[in-house]
Amino acid sequence: MPNQIVLADYEQLLRELKNRIRSAQIKAALAVNRELVLLYWQIGREILQRQGQEGWGTKVIDRLAKDLKQ
Repeated sequence: MPNQIVLADYEQLLRELKNRIRSAQIKAALAVNRELVLLYWQIGREILQRQGQEGWGTKVIDRLAKDLKQ
């Protein structure tokens, strides 16, 4: 009987730990996605402002894309 109690306690602990890990993974993924969306929005805004102020054309965007990939 004591082994069954220990086993049940262990299984409950395991379930709880798995749930906590999964929850933390989801929170981390959401935080990363939020930061990336914000970054891309800021980059787009910056490019748009520069296009308006300095008359940049599409060739600048193509060059930025190429240079950023490197």
